[in-house]
Amino acid sequence: MNKVLFFVLWIGLLPVFTFAQKQSIQDKHPDKDKKIKLIGIPTLTYNNSFGAIFGAMGSAFYKLSANDTLSPLSKSMLIGNYSTNHTWFLVQPNRFYFKDNIYRGKVVSGLGSVNFQTYIEWGDLFPHLPNGILPIPDHQGTFIDYNNKFQFIFLEFLGRVYNQLYIGGRVLFSHAYTTFDTKLKEDEEVSQFGFGLSSEYDTRDDQFLPTKGWNSRLSTNSFLKSLGSTNSYTNINFEYNKYFNLENTDVILLRGYAQIAAGDVPFSGQNVVGRDDLRGYSNGKYRANQVYDIQTEYRHWFAKRWGFVAFTGVATAINTASDLSVDNLLPAIGGGIRFKAIPKAKINIGIDAAIGKDDWGVYFRIGEAFTR
Repeated sequence: MNKVLFFVLWIGLLPVFTFAQKQSIQDKHPDKDKKIKLIGIPTLTYNNSFGAIFGAMGSAFYKLSANDTLSPLSKSMLIGNYSTNHTWFLVQPNRFYFKDNIYRGKVVSGLGSVNFQTYIEWGDLFPHLPNGILPIPDHQGTFIDYNNKFQFIFLEFLGRVYNQLYIGGRVLFSHAYTTFDTKLKEDEEVSQFGFGLSSEYDTRDDQFLPTKGWNSRLSTNSFLKSLGSTNSYTNINFEYNKYFNLENTDVILLRGYAQIAAGDVPFSGQNVVGRDDLRGYSNGKYRANQVYDIQTEYRHWFAKRWGFVAFTGVATAINTASDLSVDNLLPAIGGGIRFKAIPKAKINIGIDAAIGKDDWGVYFRIGEAFTR
């Protein structure tokens, strides 16, 4: 599996190396645009779960064909982190646009070892004990540490079928081994092969810095024991982003997001608030089969290359629809700074900070939120 992962890492970066040679030729002609645009930033942050986190992220932006004037820039990234609690991971995402934006594709691979925590209610740890036996308040629990060693490969291909509607398929191979720091919860090893459908409708005026239009994505991943998966379950992902251009320097984003896992869902297949969406949650407390959130973000440029964002939202993590209540709502609020690293290509770098319910987080980024 590791050999396959590193093979995919190199395959994903081949377009970068191919066009790097063209860039060296292009650099001799400064009056023309470079064939490949590179950004790299070091990252250093801290949170209560991982401690100090050291890392770096780099991105390459390029055209897959010099004659393609309609496709957005394709993107290849390399992201690596190491923390003082000995968490580490390496992820290599790619986003491809080609054939005059008729086709789109993703290749993402990664591996790592994450030392994290999950929140377990007392009733889940001691399901067979009568109420009142333990001297603890009702409806409370404790954090339990765990280690998750993972590796995965994800592939997606979409083709335009009508107007700005893209439809295609996706495949995911993953392996995760989770060990818990308590004998009351069994360790878990899960190997999954998933496949599903993907769709996207996209009217945004730009892929990296949209100011108007909207895009929506709906996708599924199904894992079946009959095809070699450890568990049989389905994951459904939905997101909707709407952009309003108030002035040339002001944009408002409205977003809705849902992740739903149904079936025999393993621990590593559950969804966590804040993992890749609502900023302000980093300690892993709110974890369930279903996660929903709505949020809004205000973006403003106060100088030629400098701007800021302010955002707020609310999420919930539930296992069934009957669990939804006001008590389960999780608010968050935050802001960040932006710098136009490559103005002509509308590519930004930035850092965000946000606070949630008894939690907080700091986030480095290349590009804006929700534009992957």
